[in-house]
Amino acid sequence: MENELLKEKVRNIIQLPALPTVAIEVASMIDNPKTSIAKLTNVISTDQVLTAKVLKIANSPFYGFQKKISTLDFAIMVLGFDSLKEILLSISLISAFKRRQDKRFNSKEFWTHSLATGIAARTIARDLGYRISGESFIAGLLHDIGILVTYQYFHSDFVRIVDAVSERKVTFHDMEHTVLQATHAEIGGWLAERWNLPDQLIEAIKYHHRPEMAERNPKLTALVHFVDFLCHKAQIGVLSYETPRDCNPAALELLNVSETELTQAYYDSFGSKLREELDRAFTGVV
Repeated sequence: MENELLKEKVRNIIQLPALPTVAIEVASMIDNPKTSIAKLTNVISTDQVLTAKVLKIANSPFYGFQKKISTLDFAIMVLGFDSLKEILLSISLISAFKRRQDKRFNSKEFWTHSLATGIAARTIARDLGYRISGESFIAGLLHDIGILVTYQYFHSDFVRIVDAVSERKVTFHDMEHTVLQATHAEIGGWLAERWNLPDQLIEAIKYHHRPEMAERNPKLTALVHFVDFLCHKAQIGVLSYETPRDCNPAALELLNVSETELTQAYYDSFGSKLREELDRAFTGVV
């Protein structure tokens, strides 16, 4: 049974940020085939911070332009609509939360893992022929958002959980249940509900450690579970207190992935390619 008291606290935190308006509007516009670069430029230019970030990323070595890109419309053309959507959502989400950190929480590692999971989910979704790869990116990006909510808004509980994991060698998930009677996955799902995200995204966040529970879109939840597992195996942005888990066989079956494919060579290749894409494509985001 869910911790209803904690659920209400999460939903009613006054300071809890909403998803930034500009990012939501741009994401919606990009999904509309009639949207033009000029329309996107008009919306993004209303936010000076986002504008500066988009220009910085478009001028990164990854895109290889010798001349400086100084206009937003040209930057959008260089990035492409899909990459622009992912970049804006990433920047906006990271900026929406305070970026404090201490010895128990490494902000850069957290966001690196979140971005890596989003990128990997999008890439593998395309490889598997999943219809909406952009949705996969968002689900991957947000899958651990409950950890951040716990750290920022239930800080004393977070400290108790992490210290116990460090001192007693118990798992992070077990201590979440002991202290909060809920996991970060459930807390992230409640936040997604508050943000009025689509049901399949709420489900992917809430059940990314228990993909067999998904009913709305089991394949999306299985995908997030799988790439989260892969990022941990490749040691990409892994937080020290998170306990590595085996990949759920039901998720592999849904994705038509054989356990025999999951060799050390596979993990090494996955990690190498993902690190390269992460370093190049998201310079300036984290």
